[in-house]
Amino acid sequence: MNRPPSTAGLSPVAALVLAWAIPGAGHAYSGSWGKAALFFGCIVGLLVAGMIIGGGTVIIHRDTQGHVELWWLAQMGAGGPTVALTPVSEYLAARGGAGIYANRLREVGTLYAAVAGFLNVLVMMDAYIRLAYPHDKREADEAKKEKS
Repeated sequence: MNRPPSTAGLSPVAALVLAWAIPGAGHAYSGSWGKAALFFGCIVGLLVAGMIIGGGTVIIHRDTQGHVELWWLAQMGAGGPTVALTPVSEYLAARGGAGIYANRLREVGTLYAAVAGFLNVLVMMDAYIRLAYPHDKREADEAKKEKS
């Protein structure tokens, strides 16, 4: 089966990397501008909402003992925006001291940011699969005609 003309020659790996760097960019690369805008808005919106709800201290790389935060690893699924917001969040957390960990709203914001990361992983897989395994209705119809 040949790729549809609109995605012929496009690299699935490039779509995957672009989708991690900027949520929705993998779909924009493959020509799905509507999906790209929707995914960018949802993922970045969740990250920003999490930052606002948590007082800006939700994307922290290391905890008070110097261990890598597991939440941060989940949030890194959102890629570029998380990388950009990590120093800001760590700066605000350092100014707030250890008391930030007792804030319930920070927990909710952290969860929002982690969900954004997980959602972007799904979006990355969709961008990859769209190019690696193209499915076109015309191809399916042609395959059915060849079988009969």
